[in-house]
Amino acid sequence: MEERLLKLEELGCDIKATMNRFLNDTEFYFECFDELMQDSDFEILKTALEQHDIERAFESAHTLKGVLSNFGLRSLEEKIEPIVETLRLGKDDGLLRQYQKLMEEKQRYVDNQAAWID
Repeated sequence: MEERLLKLEELGCDIKATMNRFLNDTEFYFECFDELMQDSDFEILKTALEQHDIERAFESAHTLKGVLSNFGLRSLEEKIEPIVETLRLGKDDGLLRQYQKLMEEKQRYVDNQAAWID
């Protein structure tokens, strides 16, 4: 298995199922992965949470949850799921803290990504 995929697997990515979804096209996966790490929905979610815009926050978080799932990024999925479910209930209490945890976890992937680009 390619080193980049092994690194993602170490971070908790479900590589086998994910690569099946991407037709085992590693380069395509990583092109999409690079875009995901810069996805504007992360910032949109933060802004919506800061403004207590539950509807917009939910839309953004729900979209991210689906995309993260498709990429097999389970550790990020685990961080965003409580955000989605709390917003689904129409609440946003404590979600900025949860968002920060999501972003800290995302940073682990970004840091790893930087290592394989160098």
